[in-house]
Amino acid sequence: MLDDRPYMRPEEPLFRGPSMQQPWTGWGILLTINVVVFLLQVLIDHGSLDTRMATFEKSFVGQWLALDSSKISWLLPIQLFTYQFLHGGVWHLLMNGLGLFFIGRALEPSIGRREVIGLYLASGVVGALFQLGFAAVFPPQFAGPMVGASAGVFGFMGVLARLFPYREVYLLLFFVLPIRLKLQWVFWGSFAIALVSILTAIRTEAGDSVAHAAHLGGLLYGAFYVAKLVRNGGLMRFLPGMPRIRFVSHGSPKDSGVTRRRNWRKPSVVDAAEVAEGDFISREVDPILDKISKQGIQSLTERERKILDKARSKM
Repeated sequence: MLDDRPYMRPEEPLFRGPSMQQPWTGWGILLTINVVVFLLQVLIDHGSLDTRMATFEKSFVGQWLALDSSKISWLLPIQLFTYQFLHGGVWHLLMNGLGLFFIGRALEPSIGRREVIGLYLASGVVGALFQLGFAAVFPPQFAGPMVGASAGVFGFMGVLARLFPYREVYLLLFFVLPIRLKLQWVFWGSFAIALVSILTAIRTEAGDSVAHAAHLGGLLYGAFYVAKLVRNGGLMRFLPGMPRIRFVSHGSPKDSGVTRRRNWRKPSVVDAAEVAEGDFISREVDPILDKISKQGIQSLTERERKILDKARSKM
């Protein structure tokens, strides 16, 4: 029995560090960076919060860190990332911050901290490239400086909605009327709004202050992430030394589409709670116990420690 092992006993402190030493969540890291950067904008570069274009372009953010699709410079590779942590005002930051908090917190248990951070950055880059592409063809409507985390937030929504299309969420329509929708309808609604906004801007030859092309790019990248990367071990596996990620659903089978046919729309997501106890021990726990005997308990990863916690709860 696992309880015979000293590292599985509840009173043994070697298994988990103090709560203050637990790693930050990925969405928490991203939200903190966005808030800190905004405070620096307020204190150091107040001109970057001015809605007048002439004032913004003279600010440090406007000249060096924002992504301006009307004048591409050698700083573009850096600006593809820096623009994602900048905002044009309190309301702009609040809306994106709420998206990072609610969507990121719902998504991270399924894909992990590293994947959440990588997904945010990759969605932001793809969204920026979409905006640059439309700006090259329709400059009056789409060219201009761009800041904000919304492309990354839309990427989060794309992944969450494609992983759990039947999960229901509550939304405040016009910030007043509560409605309940399945995530698949939230996805297609967001897609339709972005697409219609882009087509309207092209038809009327007048743009607005919203980067609709970046939103569309982030959302589509989220769908691509689920279609191609979920079954292949995640995004961060392409970096040297990063392990493949095993995606785990913490919802019901209906949420994740496990019981339905396997295709790109509804990927099969493994739920550890559905694995038989014997299979769970042989497939998940035994290799970890072997690793402890050879390398010591300090060699365990965060995921392996959680698996042992789960195994102890089953006993």
